[in-house]
Amino acid sequence: MRKSLSVILSLMFLTVAIADDKYEKEMKKNVDKISECKIANDYLKLANNFERIAVAEKDKWLPYYYGSFVTVLASYIDSSNSRKDIYLDKADKFINAADSLSPDNSEIFTLKGMISQARMQVDPMNRWQKYGADANNNFAKAMQIDTLNPRPEYLIGVGLFYTPPQFGGGPTAAKPILEKSFAKFEKFVPENDIAPNWGKDQVADYLKQINESK
Repeated sequence: MRKSLSVILSLMFLTVAIADDKYEKEMKKNVDKISECKIANDYLKLANNFERIAVAEKDKWLPYYYGSFVTVLASYIDSSNSRKDIYLDKADKFINAADSLSPDNSEIFTLKGMISQARMQVDPMNRWQKYGADANNNFAKAMQIDTLNPRPEYLIGVGLFYTPPQFGGGPTAAKPILEKSFAKFEKFVPENDIAPNWGKDQVADYLKQINESK
């Protein structure tokens, strides 16, 4: 009886291990494709891939997270403001699903802040008060949860970079925030191959622009 139980348990653990390996390989394949995207539709196709993984892996937050992330990236590329809001509605749906599976997650709050920034860029003059505050609140929460996460300060720095100096922004205001982010990126180690690990190259590019403009 004990031997039979041992065999059953071993088979159960083996089945779980095989399923997890398949999940991680499928996720890695799609995460690697993000850097290959050129147009909005490329990102949207990836979002669909991540959504299919999320439906199959109901207890995993990362597929929803990445579905949201690439949908936000699609909104940045598409020139139609009406489509941007449609994309961001879907990004909200994805990130809220991720949040329900992994509460108090710094990466999730960072992405919520990124979505608010994208909403604001659709109509800065009329949206800055609402979505600017939403973004800042989410970034503050993300930094409170994980002080080592470099992405909140990266996005804060980007927001300042594109804010006119008369409103407290500009490259000079952004530089120290981006430098803090880059210093964290230098020490940052993702948990695994599919954990969020984006932003370092972009921070370096912004700092290069700032330094070369002086």
